[in-house]
Amino acid sequence: MSLEPISNAVETLLKSWGMADPGVSTRLVREWSQISGEPWNTRSRPLRLRNGELVLEVATAAELSVLRYRTGELLAQLDQHLGEGVVDVVRLKAARKPF
Repeated sequence: MSLEPISNAVETLLKSWGMADPGVSTRLVREWSQISGEPWNTRSRPLRLRNGELVLEVATAAELSVLRYRTGELLAQLDQHLGEGVVDVVRLKAARKPF
């Protein structure tokens, strides 16, 4: 009988739930400013990544309207920093309280 590191079991479980590799999620949060660039880094923050869908909280509804038209640029940045296809879709959600 061989023992498998618990990290492998956790990673398998997270993938079965459609959740991203914990390392990718951690990088998104910690390095958001560098990964996303302007205007994303000051107007949005990552909430979750599941099944290739990145959900971002946007500071205000007005900024959400503007950023909606720039998701293609953000996807290109994400492909460059995280690897192609890690994020397939970006969904924007207005913050309850502006930040």
